[in-house]
Amino acid sequence: MLSDPGSGNALGATMVEALTAALLEPPTPSTRAVVLSGTGRHFCTGAHLGELAAGAAATFEQRLAEANHLGRLYAAVLRSPLLTVAAVHGSAFGGGAGLAAACDLVIADPAARIQFSEVRLGFIPALISVFLPRRVATSALARLFLDPSPLSAADAVTAGLVDEIAADPLVRACERAEAAARTSAATAVAATKRLLLDLTLPDLEDRLALAARRNAAQRGEDECQRGVAHFLSTRAFRDWLEP
Repeated sequence: MLSDPGSGNALGATMVEALTAALLEPPTPSTRAVVLSGTGRHFCTGAHLGELAAGAAATFEQRLAEANHLGRLYAAVLRSPLLTVAAVHGSAFGGGAGLAAACDLVIADPAARIQFSEVRLGFIPALISVFLPRRVATSALARLFLDPSPLSAADAVTAGLVDEIAADPLVRACERAEAAARTSAATAVAATKRLLLDLTLPDLEDRLALAARRNAAQRGEDECQRGVAHFLSTRAFRDWLEP
């Protein structure tokens, strides 16, 4: 559960650490699935822009450590031996949309919105670009990244980012997880997931490491720092966080 509604469940340091630790915890024999959902208005609004702005004077090494921290979260989702299901409501932006897309199944509320708006802030979708091609063709990713606009849940299904639309995505996600637990062998699920990851991203850690360096370098650009600071001052940002 993403539980920081005051930030729109943004991927701040504390959130990333807690999620990573939970995903890396060895599952009990009776645990068969992981359901990711968010409290408050949104699933996850992406990078914690307040922390990015506060770290404007950070060194490259500090920014790299933060990027690697986030990369470990994505790797933990992708490498989980359990079925992973994202229940998306409200907004899933940037890294939050990537967090959902790293899951095996994505179920969205009909009113959910998904967007990759990094370039509008002077940022880049570095880490999520490593694994999003498992869901979305490279040509489509170029459009989603370089000409970003919010996708409706229906458009996200067409794009390959969402698997199913449900009026209550959390209830539906739990139903899908329960059904999978009844009908699929746990060892076979884990082995199949390892196989698919080995076939599509055999060098996952190397790619995430490269992407983390690109992430850290771009965060040091004046354009990125100005873009984040400007967005934090806008009404659009405040509207995100209104209860």
